[in-house]
Amino acid sequence: MRVPLSWLGEFVTWSGSAEVLAERLTLAGLAVEGVEELGRLDRRIRVGRLTAVEPHPGAERLGVCRVDVGDASPIVVVSGAPGLAAGQCVPVALPGARLPAGRETRVAAFGGIESAGVLCSEAELELGDDASQVLLLPHDTAPGTPLVEVAGIADTVLEVEVTSNRGDCLSMLGVAREVAATSGVRLRRLRPRPREGGTPAAGDVRVRVESTDLCPRYCARLVRAVTVQPSPLWLRLRLRRAGMRPVNVVVDATNHVMLERGQPLHAFDWEQLAERLTVVRRAATGERLVTLDGVERILDPADLVIADARGPVALAGVMGGQASEVTAATRALLLESAFFMPAAVRRTARRTGVASEAAYRFERRVDPAMVPEALDCAAALITRLAGGRTAPGIVEDPPGGWMPEAPTIRLRPRRVAALLGVAVPRAQIGRRLRALGATCRADRDALMITPPSHRGDLRCEEDLAEEVARLGGYDAIPVSLPEAPLASGEDSRARVAARRLRRLFAAEGLAEMVTLAFTDAETNRLLPGYVGRTLTPLALQNPLSSETGELRRSPLAGLVRALRANVGLGADFVGAFEIGKGYGVDAHGHRQEPRAVAILLYGTWPPRGVERAGPSVEFADLKGIVENVLAGLGLDERRVRWRPIGEEPFLHPGKAAVIEAAGATIGVAGALHPKIAQACDLAEEVWLSELDFETLADYGSRRVELRPLPRFPAVTRDLAVIVDEAFPAAAILEEIRSLADPRIESVRLFDCYHGTPVPPGKKSLAYSIAYRAPDRTLTDEEVSGVHAGVLQRLRERFRLELRS
Repeated sequence: MRVPLSWLGEFVTWSGSAEVLAERLTLAGLAVEGVEELGRLDRRIRVGRLTAVEPHPGAERLGVCRVDVGDASPIVVVSGAPGLAAGQCVPVALPGARLPAGRETRVAAFGGIESAGVLCSEAELELGDDASQVLLLPHDTAPGTPLVEVAGIADTVLEVEVTSNRGDCLSMLGVAREVAATSGVRLRRLRPRPREGGTPAAGDVRVRVESTDLCPRYCARLVRAVTVQPSPLWLRLRLRRAGMRPVNVVVDATNHVMLERGQPLHAFDWEQLAERLTVVRRAATGERLVTLDGVERILDPADLVIADARGPVALAGVMGGQASEVTAATRALLLESAFFMPAAVRRTARRTGVASEAAYRFERRVDPAMVPEALDCAAALITRLAGGRTAPGIVEDPPGGWMPEAPTIRLRPRRVAALLGVAVPRAQIGRRLRALGATCRADRDALMITPPSHRGDLRCEEDLAEEVARLGGYDAIPVSLPEAPLASGEDSRARVAARRLRRLFAAEGLAEMVTLAFTDAETNRLLPGYVGRTLTPLALQNPLSSETGELRRSPLAGLVRALRANVGLGADFVGAFEIGKGYGVDAHGHRQEPRAVAILLYGTWPPRGVERAGPSVEFADLKGIVENVLAGLGLDERRVRWRPIGEEPFLHPGKAAVIEAAGATIGVAGALHPKIAQACDLAEEVWLSELDFETLADYGSRRVELRPLPRFPAVTRDLAVIVDEAFPAAAILEEIRSLADPRIESVRLFDCYHGTPVPPGKKSLAYSIAYRAPDRTLTDEEVSGVHAGVLQRLRERFRLELRS
């Protein structure tokens, strides 16, 4: 927000320097990022009045001007600028004057006639962009006056950073309120009244608001017989220095009021509105509108539009339409001032990609009380600069002057002291809040505060306490150390487990992802995960976009979306995990935030050594990672079971398993369902797992039991069996582990083979069994006996064939 001090001075009188004001505003929470001096011109650039303009006798395109610059006699200036006439006041750079670009003017001869100066354009003086003609000054400007002393030429501009919750400061009046509140100077409130005449507006203007939920207040005024022309110099300068481009006197007047009062306005060419009707409604599906930037936009039913009898003429709060644009031929204006709901304007602006000054303010909430006042200010300024008459009366719908119900907040001085760390007397609290425009009344040991209508960000006791601190100066709060009992240095169970899990996953070669908790409704429906499968999704009231409309039920939703983005950027392999929350509502209506550990594998492993490409990721990789992590948490592999899953809609049927530990289900693992993978444009299989974090935390936070290294060697025996294709390999692992013989140290599957000589419909499974005794070296005969017992048990338990 650019704030010219000359403009700010119409509301408050500041006698200090710009630097001191910048520091005061910064300490009050409005950070001033820069102070810029503008229009500090050389004093040898003066105001000159043309007393005569004659053609140059030797050059057809030049003119010889006699110019009164306040000296005893006029000077002669030769100029080729068009449109010069006697009586005009113009800027004249006398010999020796240095222009802003650095060029120094000198006496020069043109066709035998000496020119004792240069008539300057606004571009040469860096007061604007027009270099085609000489800048014309007000007729009542005294000749000889240094141009820098002409009102509005020299100015100081503050560059203020306004935070998103302080939309009330996006105007000169808003910043002036802050200056008055923080420095104690008086705030001047001027409300110009338009010059009214002719038939009342209510007889000609028809306004109807159909979507009062998005536009609870809409006001209009009719201005007749205007003359649309360029704006005067002072108005053009103000707009440029505030960061806006001048257009014409009508558009500039509405922009001036917006910058001054904070209320965006729009002017329609009244004669271009079909049947003189103005309707505020939601757009119909497929409706189109060509906006002022020349772009045809296809509208959405969520968009709020201003329409006439033919169709939309403006995107409400965002941008006007080309068909009703104010041009040089416009003679009658319909001025619009309204309160549009911030969420509606934000949604339309984001969807259409239009970033306008009006939308920027509506998104941050405007003051509903300013709606009619800004309309009067604009009508008064237009009739002063463009002529015409304002039709008596404001046409408003819904009638009655809607205003939101003002909250009354109970503010306790002891609560203020607790929040700020310093006691503030109740009388001083009241004075500071009244300086903001709030009303205060005493109520026993508290104050009942009603914030002003322009401060929609003040909603609770903590907001008011912040204002008390801000107006008193954050630098005035004494530094004090907090008093708190010393707490134990031990970390929580969850934190210890999370740290251990991160180390274990990193050891497996996976990268940690931290994804957004927001997702779209379709992804949330397709990927409920393990922890969120029974939860109902939570929708956001004011989502930034449809892509972030719900809180995810599972971290898997974020991982899959991140995978899609990485694959789109050319990633061949993604191996990632996330420790995060799911969100939803359970069957009893209570909000739940279960924590989960999500794992994702995709693509081909990075090549090792001289390999051209690594192997494709498969289920065994995912299973191995999960088992290694569980083992790293101290969970005995003999207590972990993998069983075929009954039904899990987001996993591939037949390529999914439920994971059990010590008889309790801790998660699921498998391939992403092909339909979901296809919807996400993922060509290869995606392997997923989700584990319940709370269960893992129970294991991860336990003390690690250290065991001595074995003193005696292990003896390894392999066995291979031929079984049906559908036979689960884990069944043999579980059966061997269930044997009560302490000499069986471990068993693992190391090969699964299909093909000759294994018959069709069969597969070969190969296992390695390690035998060891803690107190001696096992003999070959002893191992053979135990191994034979294992084989006998397998023959009795399963229908299988032992391979030699």
